[in-house]
Amino acid sequence: MSIRFQKAAALSNFSRYNPNSGRGFYESYFIRANHPKDPKAFWIRYTLFSPKSKPKEGIGELWAIYFDGAEIFSSKTELPWSQCQFPRKQFSVQIGDSYINNVVAKGQSNHLQWDINYSSEQPPLFLLPLSMYTAPFPKAKSIVSQPFAVFNGSINIGNKQFLIDNWLGSQNHNWGQKHTDFYAWGQVAGFDNSPATFLEIVTAKLVVGGIDTPFITLMVLRHEGSTYQLNTTACWLRNKGSFDYFQWDFECMTQQIVVKGQIKASKDAFIGLKYKNPIGGFKNCLNSKLASCSLEINETKATGMPQALYTQHRCAFEILTNEGKEHHGIHINF
Repeated sequence: MSIRFQKAAALSNFSRYNPNSGRGFYESYFIRANHPKDPKAFWIRYTLFSPKSKPKEGIGELWAIYFDGAEIFSSKTELPWSQCQFPRKQFSVQIGDSYINNVVAKGQSNHLQWDINYSSEQPPLFLLPLSMYTAPFPKAKSIVSQPFAVFNGSINIGNKQFLIDNWLGSQNHNWGQKHTDFYAWGQVAGFDNSPATFLEIVTAKLVVGGIDTPFITLMVLRHEGSTYQLNTTACWLRNKGSFDYFQWDFECMTQQIVVKGQIKASKDAFIGLKYKNPIGGFKNCLNSKLASCSLEINETKATGMPQALYTQHRCAFEILTNEGKEHHGIHINF
């Protein structure tokens, strides 16, 4: 690993928020994991939100979702910034009495409580080229700080307890001055027939100077001991991605590898969430952690047939959009 990568990895979970700035900012730390076999998953998110030009109105947000097959349990709580800690020189985030660090996430949002330990032996995955994490473009940044994290503990919903026993997922960190204008994001921590493969992908459209960019697709794939960075600016011109609300097709390539794939989920596998945007207004997030994903991997130097990978319901799939229920049929919560 290069010195530059090692430094970026060491800082991957440090907060980027400057409370003295009035530019507007959001920052989130989330964990998510799937049951090893059954269609069950959780997503827990610790977020700070600071509106542009109004840093004193900043808040902390706790989000928690438990996917139990066709049933989805969810909750959100907001607390004033005076009850939050997002330190810049260590990973020890606290919102009220709820907290997350490198090995444990514990907290409560209304009727939903969690007490979860986790660990990962894998280095981070950077969805953007490293140079872009300190550059003004793009406005939104994202890191898989702990891929292939193993989770144990419990989630309580009212008087019901759900045990988390060696579920596989990730701990993630994202931040920015504004949300990406329109995107599909996907992640798989282990495929059904390739448990050591990790996929992180996004197809996004930005608005720059009032003009929409073409869709840009970035991918990072960790497969059979190698990490493929299909995310360079050269890849932006070659990679392809298109999606509607429930299906996403993509193709990414370098000189070493070509990856084609599809991610999809039924409407009832999604929950709709409303994200405040630091620059004003809201974005709607269609959020599922029970999507399917299929990949065809063709390593250009390989002599055999392309590899076919799949997972039935262990893919994270999110869409961020301005459009409401009248377009996609999903009720927007919170």
